[in-house]
Amino acid sequence: MAGVKAEERERMEVRDGLAARTVAGHCKDAQECAELLAMLGLDASSGRRSVTG
Repeated sequence: MAGVKAEERERMEVRDGLAARTVAGHCKDAQECAELLAMLGLDASSGRRSVTG
């Protein structure tokens, strides 16, 4: 069961990272990006992890 939870956590991290990168790619500036990410419960570091992970 722990393995399944770990796999799901990893999938969620990848999904959140892709979402953060998508939001960042459509923002006009850093402030707008930060506000939108906060509204979605995401943070900028999520996007960085998805690239390296």
